[in-house]
Amino acid sequence: MTRIASCQLHQLDEVASRSWLVFVVRGGPAPAALGDRAWLLCHCDDGVTWGRLDGEEWQLGSSCFPDLCPVPSESNVLEMRVFSPAAEVLIWRTENGLCGRMLRDAEPGDAGEQPDRPDDEERLLLASRVGEHREGFTRLGDGSGAEQALRLRVTEGPSSSWPRLRVRHYFARDDRTGCVRVVATRLVEVT
Repeated sequence: MTRIASCQLHQLDEVASRSWLVFVVRGGPAPAALGDRAWLLCHCDDGVTWGRLDGEEWQLGSSCFPDLCPVPSESNVLEMRVFSPAAEVLIWRTENGLCGRMLRDAEPGDAGEQPDRPDDEERLLLASRVGEHREGFTRLGDGSGAEQALRLRVTEGPSSSWPRLRVRHYFARDDRTGCVRVVATRLVEVT
């Protein structure tokens, strides 16, 4: 197995994966520590649902924009990401049920200028058109007609003011060739 630099990877079986889905749908304590500022990005058969954790309760786009955002369930989830600066849980559906993995940063060490140290990038979220605001969510769209409801108050303005998704890439180095490549990526936060 490839060693991922500066990262801890834990595989989740079907029972553990299902517990994360139950946590999102019903609330309560998280199956594992996430730290502060947890987010949800859930791709379902019938759309995308964003959410943010408020205490032990999820605020989901499906509660204020039910016409746009589906309620996540075991029967409609394709891929679900629960993420925070501390960790990311990725659950996906297979023909045999749910499975998943958790990624978190390894204990801080001296990564220095190593070529395999983690690297963050920010990606602009779909947001060329601001729509309605409801209960802390903003309906956003683009020129192609795609829409999503994000748990942020977004206003019209230059692209530098649009919401962004921070993504962390983890690397591995091939000891034989010296090549370094991305082997895992996780979502960190929305800014």
